[in-house]
Amino acid sequence: MVDQDQRRFLIVTGEASGDAHGARLVRALQAMGPCRVRGVAGPALRAAGVEPVVAMEDLAVLGFAEIVARLPALLGARARLLREFERFAPHAVVLVDYPGFNLRLGPQLKRRGARLFYYIGPQVWAWHPERAAAMAAWVDRLAVVFPFEEPIFRAAGVEVTFVGHPLLDDLAPEVAEGRFRAEIGAPAGTPVLGLLPGSRRQELARHLRPLLDAAARLRRDRPGLVSVLALAAGLEIPSRTALPVGVRVVRGRTHAVQAWATACAVASGTATLETALFGTPLAIVYRVGRLNYFIARRLVTLQRIGLPNVVSGAEVAPELIQDAFTAERLAGVLAPWLDDPAARAAQAAKLGAVRERLGGPGASRRAAALLWALAS
Repeated sequence: MVDQDQRRFLIVTGEASGDAHGARLVRALQAMGPCRVRGVAGPALRAAGVEPVVAMEDLAVLGFAEIVARLPALLGARARLLREFERFAPHAVVLVDYPGFNLRLGPQLKRRGARLFYYIGPQVWAWHPERAAAMAAWVDRLAVVFPFEEPIFRAAGVEVTFVGHPLLDDLAPEVAEGRFRAEIGAPAGTPVLGLLPGSRRQELARHLRPLLDAAARLRRDRPGLVSVLALAAGLEIPSRTALPVGVRVVRGRTHAVQAWATACAVASGTATLETALFGTPLAIVYRVGRLNYFIARRLVTLQRIGLPNVVSGAEVAPELIQDAFTAERLAGVLAPWLDDPAARAAQAAKLGAVRERLGGPGASRRAAALLWALAS
C-alpha cells in the first residue's frame, strides 16, 4: 500500500561508487522529510534504508564482452524496475551514474511519465559526446560532480547544476593511523604500500598478480616494507594465490589504506580520486580484456583516464594502462615515493589541485534539495 504522506523515490545504480554516493543522497533526502526509497541497492544503500527491488551485485559488469554475456540478466532487471515504477508510483526516479544501464532505462521510464533526476552524469567528455544532446529529451534535472561538466551539458540543452563532489562530504579513514599500523603490523616510520585492485571480481582477477609482483620487487630492497591489499566486500583472493612476504589483506579499511599508506597503486575509478583527496601519492593502473581495450581505444577521446588527472587537467598521478601495467614499471614509479620524503611531498603538492577544482563539501545536500524540488 502506498503512503501518500511520504515522498517516494525509485533509485537505480550498478557500481560500488554509485552505491556509496546514492546512500549519501538518500540520507540527505531523509533529513528533508518523510520519504521511502526502493530500487537497485548495494550494501550502502541497503544500510541507508533503501528497499531492494534488484540487488546491485546482480548488475555489476565490466566491459563490452561481459555485458553481452550478462544481457539476459540485465534485461530482466530492467523489466523488474519498469514494473516496480508502475506499482510504486514514485514522485521521482533517481539514476545514479551507471550509464550503460541507465541511459537505456531512462527513456523508457520517461515514456511512462517519470520525473527523472540523473545524479553523477555519464562521462560524455570521455566518449559518446552525442549522449549529452540525447539526454535533453528525457532528463528533467541533472546534477554533475565535476565543474567542467556543467557547460558541456548546458550547451546540449540539459537542465544541469554543478553540486560539487560527494566525496568531500565525509571522506575519512575508518581508523586512526596508530590503530591502522597496529592492525597491519607496521611500526611508526615503516613504509606502507597500499594496493587497491578495484571493487569488481574481473578487476581483481586482472590486477592482482602484477600488484603482488610489484610489492615483492619493492620489498627486496626494503625488507621492512608492509604492503596492504584492500579488498572490497564480496571479493576473495583465489585459493591458489600465494601472497608474497610482507603483504597483508584487509577489508573495511580502504580509506585507511588510502590515507595512511606511504604510496598507493590504485585501479582506475573513484578510488583514485579518493586517494588523491587524501594527498597520498598514487599510480593509476588498469587492465581489461583485449577486445574491450580495442573497442575502448576507438571510443575514448581522452589522453588521460585517471580521475585525478582529468579533474586537475594535468598528470598528477602516473597512469599504467593495459600493457604498460607491469610489475617492473609499477615498482619503478612507486620506489621514489617510498624512499624519499621530498618526492612524496612534491607529489602531494600536485594532488592539491584536485581538491581545489572540486569545490567545498555539501554536494549530497545540494543534490537532495534539487531532487526534492523535482518531486514536489
